Amino acid sequence: MNPEMNPNTPVCQSCGMPLQSPDQIGKHADGTPHPDYCIYCCPEGEERMTGTLQEMIDFCAPLEVKLGLFPDEAAARAALGAYLPTLKRWRSQG
Repeated sequence: MNPEMNPNTPVCQSCGMPLQSPDQIGKHADGTPHPDYCIYCCPEGEERMTGTLQEMIDFCAPLEVKLGLFPDEAAARAALGAYLPTLKRWRSQG
């Protein structure tokens, strides 16, 4: 969720992480690259992904503060709560 990121850089459709190198790309169950997701969210196929949108926000908010993207967790949670539901994985839950 870096506002300074190139808008053409693909992002994980689960957590929003920029996918800037091949080693960051997730995997289908058969081990082939899954370009919609990062390796952290989708290491073994989309059907094996677990967790809720709220759990993703809870996990990502402190990381985004640590990375300096937001001044505090409340700001990160608000931004994630607005952004993550726009991503492929969460759209059907909105």
